[in-house]
Amino acid sequence: LRAENEYERTYLSMKFVSTRGKVRGVSLEKCISSGYAQDGGLFMPETIPKVAIKDLLSWQNLSFQDLAVEILSLFTGDEISRDELRLIIYSGFEEFGCREIVPIVDVLEEKGVRICSAELFHGQTYAFKDFGQQVLCRLLDFFKRKRGESATLLVSTTGDTGPAAIAAVRSTENLRIVCFYPKDQVSRLQEKQMTTVDSPNVHVYPFEGGGDDMDLPIKKITTDEMIQKDYNLCSVNSINIGRILAQTVHYFFVYLKSLSTAQISVSTKLVFSIPTGAMGNVTAGILAKQMGLPVGRFVCGVNANDILHRAVTTGVFRKKDLARTLSEAINIQVPYNFERVMYLLDDGKSQAEIMKQMEEKGSMSLSQNLHIKLKVERNCDEAVGEK
Repeated sequence: LRAENEYERTYLSMKFVSTRGKVRGVSLEKCISSGYAQDGGLFMPETIPKVAIKDLLSWQNLSFQDLAVEILSLFTGDEISRDELRLIIYSGFEEFGCREIVPIVDVLEEKGVRICSAELFHGQTYAFKDFGQQVLCRLLDFFKRKRGESATLLVSTTGDTGPAAIAAVRSTENLRIVCFYPKDQVSRLQEKQMTTVDSPNVHVYPFEGGGDDMDLPIKKITTDEMIQKDYNLCSVNSINIGRILAQTVHYFFVYLKSLSTAQISVSTKLVFSIPTGAMGNVTAGILAKQMGLPVGRFVCGVNANDILHRAVTTGVFRKKDLARTLSEAINIQVPYNFERVMYLLDDGKSQAEIMKQMEEKGSMSLSQNLHIKLKVERNCDEAVGEK
């Protein structure tokens, strides 16, 4: 009973901290309304709520939406009622093209290993970013509407994030979006998804440069207190903790569905294989694992922009020139969520010193302990023929 009461207090007063240690005790509303912390770090939960095996069993037959309510309510605490959260989630997924939201399809079974595909492309823009953006933008609209305020969302996209954010913002009342994309470096479909939207709260601009060249300007703008006071700006790239929290849900959902489709026991550890760009998806997966989801490891696929692959194999995280590839949506030189991954694997210690090294020199060396943890947590393979 004492443990349950302690957990209840944590749940009701969920706060967030910066990965760089100088900002603590921040509400969910403030976190998602800014994006970056004022010390330049990224927000993470102050405490990671734990999910027990009995919880997984009780959630096994829930729909994706109801499961999302259960998981996200662990982070929203008393800032949003369950009824309000349920309305946000159900409205966010009502236009998905598949009733299941995430169908699981058998691929092959060989030598006792079963491989399945979780289809994350049934959203409005056919990209998995629809999962995070639909929830995040509706949460932002909820808070702004409650306060009688508006906000301007800033987005830089290599293809997936922009269309998903625009689709989510179009139906909101208190948000407008300014979206930037690198000229001639997104797919034709995704460019049309952004540039053909006829809505007064949507503004789209191409820029000259590489996929993540807008990250630093957006960071400077959204962490400037004077600019924030005048314009109420927010970033909804995966630097926003709202995206990460929302994306934990599909890991839990896939696992729970696998209990019946793959006929595995509730403690069996699954291996998740995912394409990786800015590392928001794998960060959500690691967070889900630390919450208690039985996961063996993550296999991350990257293209020729292989900074993660090099970090895993050598222990050195070093920026290099952008390479154009066929998989333009993951043409990322410096995945900003690597900071969150280090924070999670480093037991919540401040990453300020090592990130200062990265920002000043374009390179940082991982400690031996952190490098070992990174290699244990994930495999990382580089795709060939992607030039």
